[in-house]
Amino acid sequence: MSGRNVDLEADSAPDLIVEVDIINTDIDNNRLYANMNVPEFWRFDGRVLRIYQMQNQQYVEAETSPTFPTVPKEWLYDFLANCRQDELDAEDNLSDRLHQDLA
Repeated sequence: MSGRNVDLEADSAPDLIVEVDIINTDIDNNRLYANMNVPEFWRFDGRVLRIYQMQNQQYVEAETSPTFPTVPKEWLYDFLANCRQDELDAEDNLSDRLHQDLA
């Protein structure tokens, strides 16, 4: 969808939104995502990663991602910490973990 305007009438909602919430805003993102029918979103505030999934038209916090149920939250924290040092290495490390887990 890069390079073009998104038309919510014609384009389907994303399966997952990842939000880095460093600055608090007055925008009610939960309502916005629910109106877009986004089934899952993650919010990271610089310290805590929260995973939310849609249940009965509202978001409920979950410990694991419905989209990536085999990826523990600890791996995501490790990935974020490693990104501070080297993003490419962090990506490689997470990819290696995922491949080992699938093997």
